[in-house]
Amino acid sequence: MATRAIIARPTEGGGFTGRYLHQDGTPDTAVGLLRDFVLNVHGGDVEAATRFLLDEHPNGWLNLPASDGGGVCFCHDGDGFDMGLFTDQTDGEGQYAYVLFPDRLEVLARTGDGWQKIRTTAWTN
Repeated sequence: MATRAIIARPTEGGGFTGRYLHQDGTPDTAVGLLRDFVLNVHGGDVEAATRFLLDEHPNGWLNLPASDGGGVCFCHDGDGFDMGLFTDQTDGEGQYAYVLFPDRLEVLARTGDGWQKIRTTAWTN
């Protein structure tokens, strides 16, 4: 079964807003794919990568793009499936959230009380 997640940008007040990810949602997979996408496809430009993932593909993703291709979005390659916009306050889909900050990627896990930060990874070593 697919691990669902949310790819997001931070909002004021410590929250996030983002798009649905149907597959590739486990931290072991998503962190590597997102780092590759930001560093190798967008040359470390987190803002450009975030715009691509969230703004240019507003219906969310079946799976994430990477430097070797791949990445199927629901808006261009799907059947019109649209999950809309998710926030840290949205109930429902998303076992994990990946929040793209300018200097780091934060991994959050859904708990009974909301979201808990479980990992922080810098874009560069």
